[in-house]
Amino acid sequence: MLNILFYIYVIFFVLFFFGFCIFIHELGHFLAAKWRKLHIVAFSIGFKKIWAYKRNGIEYRIGCLPFGGYVDLPQLDVTGPAYDENKKELPKVKPVDRIIVAFAGPFFNVLFGFFLATFLWIYGIPSASPVMDSFTVASISENGPEYKAGLRQGDKIVEINSEKFHASWEKVIQEMLFTIGKIHLGVERDGKLISITYLPEVNQDNAGMAKEGLPYPFFKPEIPVIINIKKGSPAASYGLETGDRIIKIGSTSIADPETFFKEINKTGDFTATIARKGKIITLKDLTSSNIENYKTYIIGVMLEPDANELRVAEVRADSPAQKAGIIPGDIIVKVNSTLVFKDTRIPEILTKEGGKQATFTIVRNGKTLELNITPELYTPREIQGLSIAYYNHLTPWEQFLNVIEMSYQSLRGIFSKHSSISAKHMSGPLGIVTVIGKAVYNGSILYALNIITIITFSLALLNLLPLPVLDGGHIVMSFIEIIIRRPIPQMIVNPLYTLFVVLLIALMLFVTFNDVNRLTNFTSLFKKSQTSQTETKK
Repeated sequence: MLNILFYIYVIFFVLFFFGFCIFIHELGHFLAAKWRKLHIVAFSIGFKKIWAYKRNGIEYRIGCLPFGGYVDLPQLDVTGPAYDENKKELPKVKPVDRIIVAFAGPFFNVLFGFFLATFLWIYGIPSASPVMDSFTVASISENGPEYKAGLRQGDKIVEINSEKFHASWEKVIQEMLFTIGKIHLGVERDGKLISITYLPEVNQDNAGMAKEGLPYPFFKPEIPVIINIKKGSPAASYGLETGDRIIKIGSTSIADPETFFKEINKTGDFTATIARKGKIITLKDLTSSNIENYKTYIIGVMLEPDANELRVAEVRADSPAQKAGIIPGDIIVKVNSTLVFKDTRIPEILTKEGGKQATFTIVRNGKTLELNITPELYTPREIQGLSIAYYNHLTPWEQFLNVIEMSYQSLRGIFSKHSSISAKHMSGPLGIVTVIGKAVYNGSILYALNIITIITFSLALLNLLPLPVLDGGHIVMSFIEIIIRRPIPQMIVNPLYTLFVVLLIALMLFVTFNDVNRLTNFTSLFKKSQTSQTETKK
């Protein structure tokens, strides 16, 4: 029952905020139209009317589909005479009034974006790393272009494309991804600054990026483990303080949070080496304890995080999975009679069954196998009162500028033949809703709000493009009317609008196809079918 309520909460959150981005846009048009005294037929919250109330000549509607809203403004239509709901012709409005009404929609999106961005400025945007001026290479694959170009473990990256940076690791990845052509890294090694130049390649170890045909670094950076400590907690009693950086646990160097949590999951006392205000300090006799009221059953596998299915990336030695015969590359499709997908949490299924033996249906090299596995009880450990979380406190203006920069880089990449970005990487409403839903499902409300902030800023920028059918198109045509002092001839306007309506519909179908493919990976079925036919002919 609790799971059902949680899913309802996730769906409500996604639909409300995504729909509100559209609603606030239409509200801007509505208020500006009232101010400029344009005729308003209706203002609706949601689509497919189920209730309506008319006041002062305007019908206020509520729809059963909560995906935003709309305002019916016949006088904004420049393709012909405007008529009211009674088929009575309406007077033409001044171009300046059309400009104000058209601009108000994107403007309200920006205002809503700044409201959310202020919230994120205060509480922070979740990040995979702190904001840094350099990143040290923790490990690097010899098969990657970076290694072949001369990058080595221990190198400190201080410049990207001849510019210094102050950014999180996600921002660095974004900069590399949007680079057209070769990437230039400024690297410090033995006190000298050297240049590493290479052409990025697709990294098959990152399944999600590889599926999209997008490059990803073949090296991993050191992510400093900077801790937060609750006053009066066991972690504080060990001498740990907020802001400490964990250097070692025992003799193991800590290069990222994953290594840290792996080490403290071991039982017994341990020693921690920390960096504090420029000094190296060793703390002894630290102990981790089982997380209270938390236990689960596992089989001992790690899954590829960016794959579109439950693909096994790693199998722990002596684990139930290894003993049963599971190997890396296996795809788990069913546990007992339950079909599983990329977002399915297998430990929840096993725990619900009380740790009893389960039948795993897997696909290996196109063949289906069934393996019986008895899971093991796993109780994760923690240092009570210690947490690790990175937050980026960007001002609302910085967040807005970041969206402008991303939008520009995306458009530039799509139209450049030397870029790894292409039109197939565009996403529509389905993809956006999916990303927000995943963030909420995984408990990251702040991350979900960050995505919504990006969406509402992006809606403003998209609608200001000077294309017919968009607000920017209305603004440009109104300015042209002011310059030439007469309406643009219908023989020009009508074909333009028809053309761009067709193009817009085609674009929506295209991005929706891409979104569905990302979710279902159904195009791979055609590839597998073709491969099977080829092998049969051989």
